[in-house]
Amino acid sequence: MKTPRHTPLHRAAFAALALGAVALLPRPLSAAVPADFAATRDIIGHAISSPRLVAVQLDAPLVAATQPDFSDLRLFDADLREIPRSIEPLYTTQTRLLRRPVSAKLLSLQEIPGNRIETRLDIAQNAPSPDGLEILTPLADFIRTVRVSGSDDGQSWHLLAEAEIYDYTRYMDIRRTEIPLPPNTCRHFAINISDASEERAQPLVRLVESKGQETSRALDLLQTPFRIDKITFWHNETVTGKDKPVLREWPHAGLKTVTDRASKTTEITLDTHNAPVTRLDLDTPARNFQRHAAVQAPALVNGRKTWRTVANGRLQNIDLPGLATNALSVSFPEQRAPQLRLVIQNADNPPIPITDVRPWGPIYRLIWTAEPAAAYHLAIGNEKLAPPDYDLFAIRAALEQGHEPELWTLGESVTTDTSRRHFDLGALLARPAVFGALLAIAALILLALLAKALKKTP
Repeated sequence: MKTPRHTPLHRAAFAALALGAVALLPRPLSAAVPADFAATRDIIGHAISSPRLVAVQLDAPLVAATQPDFSDLRLFDADLREIPRSIEPLYTTQTRLLRRPVSAKLLSLQEIPGNRIETRLDIAQNAPSPDGLEILTPLADFIRTVRVSGSDDGQSWHLLAEAEIYDYTRYMDIRRTEIPLPPNTCRHFAINISDASEERAQPLVRLVESKGQETSRALDLLQTPFRIDKITFWHNETVTGKDKPVLREWPHAGLKTVTDRASKTTEITLDTHNAPVTRLDLDTPARNFQRHAAVQAPALVNGRKTWRTVANGRLQNIDLPGLATNALSVSFPEQRAPQLRLVIQNADNPPIPITDVRPWGPIYRLIWTAEPAAAYHLAIGNEKLAPPDYDLFAIRAALEQGHEPELWTLGESVTTDTSRRHFDLGALLARPAVFGALLAIAALILLALLAKALKKTP
């Protein structure tokens, strides 16, 4: 079998294909290392004996050096292994009561002469003790007295609560059908619903009189028949959760104030250096004024730099006898931008003097699981990196369970030696100028080889 002979024309085609393949090489999938970043910062921690959730708070220089989505803020250990981390705002916590339903079994419900209703209900032995009950009824315009008795064993009973339920829709939008219960361990409940006495109906009587109507109309509500759809119990559960982000004042690098007499505005531009800002506070010695204002962030429209409005607000400072108002802030959705602008509408009023504009925004923290005897440092600044895709399930589960990370601190920033950075062929070829030049060179070589091959061909 003869080996195929490659003609000059074949060799030219192979050469062109090889150059094209090199030009289209994808970017290498090698993992990032600290030398790929603009700077690094050591993390100063405490000695720990077991894995622990820890965090560092991001400061202004670090935030200024990162991308808006923090994609180029990475965590490494001493062995240069990248460590999964979560970056999120620091929140205050709030404790509140949540109502949880308590299942009850209806044992009996009977009407008794005298426009009374008596009912018996039991709750399970393992159910939480109820903190209240609600009597559900479709009726309106009524007032009734409810007596709730409880028992631990179904034999010995004691009064838990006595209160009125009512609906005054005919006169005012007022309705109450819930009855709080004191702390108890009862499993058995007896509820007696009866007509309210005239003495207990006095609030309704005064309401009717205030409307200029006859008192007898209020007393009519005491005699109307009553109907129950259902009786439900509830238990109060204390829950602690996120409330609001903790804000700090982020330092700005200077501001520029321009008064435009044609548009009757004062424009204040702040260098915010990508800080996460959600509020601007105005400092001024001026008093007794009100101005409309807009907060603007940089934008790119059809390739041109411009400003887009992210929020509108009203600035006012009133200092008069009996009237004092100080509202010199404008809040808006979080912005991470190199600059922000506050535009104040002066109308035909003289511009107010501006002492300072102070940006406020959430504190961000970086959270990870630290190992004993391990050293960590951050790498910052590499706009070519895509956002990381970490497995953060364990960190988020711990935070949801209320585990608060131990706070560590950041060391000084160290600039990376750029000569040690890895050569990234994919990133080089991704540049349009380089890619076009390679294609042009490949085309010239192909033409030269073809011309040479044609000369040698009979």
